Amino acid sequence: MRINLLLGLATACLFSSMTLPVNAEDNTKQSDNNTRLYVEAYGFFPLETHSKTTLNNNITSETLDLNDVLDMLTGVFSGKVAVEKGRFGLQAGLDHLSFRTSEMVSSWQSSNPIQNESHPRLPQRRINSEGSIKSVTDTEQTLFDLALRYRGGAIQKPRMTPGAVSFVGFAGMRLIDASLDMDVSFKDDVTVEGILPSHKLRREIESEASETWHNTWVQPLIGMNTTVALGEDWQAFLAMDAGGFGLNGKQDLSGTIEAGLAYALGNSAQISLAYRYFGIEYSAHNGRNGYSSTQNGVSMGFRWLFD
Repeated sequence: MRINLLLGLATACLFSSMTLPVNAEDNTKQSDNNTRLYVEAYGFFPLETHSKTTLNNNITSETLDLNDVLDMLTGVFSGKVAVEKGRFGLQAGLDHLSFRTSEMVSSWQSSNPIQNESHPRLPQRRINSEGSIKSVTDTEQTLFDLALRYRGGAIQKPRMTPGAVSFVGFAGMRLIDASLDMDVSFKDDVTVEGILPSHKLRREIESEASETWHNTWVQPLIGMNTTVALGEDWQAFLAMDAGGFGLNGKQDLSGTIEAGLAYALGNSAQISLAYRYFGIEYSAHNGRNGYSSTQNGVSMGFRWLFD
């Protein structure tokens, strides 16, 4: 993933907001000290998704288009809210995603010991299986962002003076809650350590081979968003963030970059259309469990301003 590049850009942009000049028209002392509430709801339609799941060293991978994602999707929610008083503020965001994927693999290693059927007095041992093996993975991922923000330049509004520029830099935390539940089923051609197992042993192996992993962790978060008024009703915007930086796992990175256009629907609302890239990569310290995903596609949203 290009997370390291995102980190560098987000860091540079965060500090540059401190020196951005103030727009004289939009930032009179009276208006700049007002309290404003921003609310945003959006939908993300990934045109391409690459994912990899590792459970106890068993790896499955998927490459999906938008139709695949919509077929496998079981739940989704995305939204943001921000409160600004003068130039300082607090913002929060919530992204929830759950989906189910299935894949045929040729080999599987059970992490759980199983009694040898032919020699029940022997100690339990781990099982290696080969053949037509189907894995079904249920994935749930929730990201909650909370950050302090500082604005440089003009106040962000659905309608702005043409040429006005607004910049917001933020730093805070990203809470990630992720779970993977993998079920394994064997076909008739499956062999276990070179031997065709009985139906009883195969059922036992299927039960033991199915894995579940759940983890909740916190990443440091840094990012920015900037808006340029192309006209009174039209705006161009760029937003990016990066989090993790390897602090809570063998690999621990996440990042977003989004660029698009927004159009005013009156003085207090606007609609947006953007290109969005999102990537996340996590691996536990032991390297046996983790997942990664990169997505790029179209994002559509609605924004409201209350002041």
